[in-house]
Amino acid sequence: MHLPPALTSAICSSIYTVLCASLRIREENRQPADDLHDRGHRLIVCLWHDEMFALIPHAKQLKLAAIISASRDGDMLARILASKNVGAVRGSSRRGGANALLAMAHLMQNEETDAVITVDGPAGPWHKAKDGALFLAHQTDAHILPVRIRHSCAWHAPTWDRFQVPLPFSSAVVRYGTPWEAGTLAVPGLDEDSIASARARLERDMESLGSGWKDRP
Repeated sequence: MHLPPALTSAICSSIYTVLCASLRIREENRQPADDLHDRGHRLIVCLWHDEMFALIPHAKQLKLAAIISASRDGDMLARILASKNVGAVRGSSRRGGANALLAMAHLMQNEETDAVITVDGPAGPWHKAKDGALFLAHQTDAHILPVRIRHSCAWHAPTWDRFQVPLPFSSAVVRYGTPWEAGTLAVPGLDEDSIASARARLERDMESLGSGWKDRP
């Protein structure tokens, strides 16, 4: 029996809410991001695809929007995010990606929205940054904000990224990196050299944030 999509989303959203409420989450170095936000600057929250589970319920104060796949699974995820007051722009790096990034840029500039981007998504390679967040920073003059999340105990999905689902009542650390300078300073151009340099910087920052954590299991 197939449940109506709206009911399936409601059930999944409830399970997600209950699971997140059971987690013991500690944030590190959050204040610099809040200071920028309070001064009216836009942020692009960058994290790895497998570490995104615990971010949304603890991204207090930020008005976030995410780029979600235009697939049927994406439909359900968009409804779940909407229940958490997170907006969705539909598309991916494989289909509709350029249009989705332009739509996100428009949203950020006109509705004072911050973006959250899984920079190695939607299909990897694992922990290798792609260009979408960098393009978005250049277009919007927003500040890149690297974020890493570490779960003490998690189930790893049998997917390309081994997506982490934390176990109930486990703990997690949400570690915020130092925000980059405004986007047109951090990514001054969209030429190959500028993008390659910014991409390497983002990967270094993400690796540094996870220093001391166990590598991929």
